[in-house]
Amino acid sequence: MTPQLPSRRALLSATGLVGFSAVLAACSPDDGAPEGSAAMPAGDALQRIQDAGEVRIGMEGTFRPYGYHDGSGALVGFEKEIGDLVARDLGVRATFVETQWDSLIAGVDAGRYDLVMNNIAPTAKRKEAFDFSVPYAVSQGRVGVAKDSPLTSVDQVSGHSAAQTETSNFGQSMARAGAQLVPVTGFDEAVMLVAFGRVDMTGNDFVTFQSFFEQRPDAGIRLLDGPLGEASESAVLMARNQPRLRAAVDQSLNHRMDTGDLRKIYEKYVSTDLTPEP
Repeated sequence: MTPQLPSRRALLSATGLVGFSAVLAACSPDDGAPEGSAAMPAGDALQRIQDAGEVRIGMEGTFRPYGYHDGSGALVGFEKEIGDLVARDLGVRATFVETQWDSLIAGVDAGRYDLVMNNIAPTAKRKEAFDFSVPYAVSQGRVGVAKDSPLTSVDQVSGHSAAQTETSNFGQSMARAGAQLVPVTGFDEAVMLVAFGRVDMTGNDFVTFQSFFEQRPDAGIRLLDGPLGEASESAVLMARNQPRLRAAVDQSLNHRMDTGDLRKIYEKYVSTDLTPEP
């Protein structure tokens, strides 16, 4: 299991901060800089974001209920709303850049956006190349099959075909369970292939399946018994070596979890509190 994080209130109180305005003050450009020295290192992401007045956030925009377009065409979802809160706490506006999963993470290195929010787990391999915020959501993985499938349990995954985005944490979990991966661009394509009998199964988190069942109760998909691996955390991905940006995002998320703002957002979209335990 993932080690327990320190109490969010302990993190806030340990820095001596009262209210989020103090958090930003603690990250001010000249904090602790000797007189006559450069107040900010070259390429400081937080300063660049504040100077531009916007933080660019990468997401698929097709991943219900995390980030997707409603009937009016507006971008909605609980990660979209969390991104708006983070931007507000940074004192800027959020600009969402929609990108397919396969090139989503690489967009950070290409400078297309500053942060990525797309149900991304902070795996050890990803941490080798990127930094992550504190987790802001946790959900258990499950496996979906066609209703007429003879399979009943996740213990039977091995040797069967699974539609997955290969680099996703759930794709990797399915591969570890012995599934034969069939590459897809996202969850919608994956469940379509399962429903049409082109593949045997797909793995994803319970929240995603729950939202799908609410939208498509007649889709002919059911869940196998048992969890897929350990519960998966979601965190904000960003470029390495930007400690001020990471600290500011962490402070925002901790603050919003402590005040219950994230819980209200989760209950709005999935009727379940996904906030990680403190």
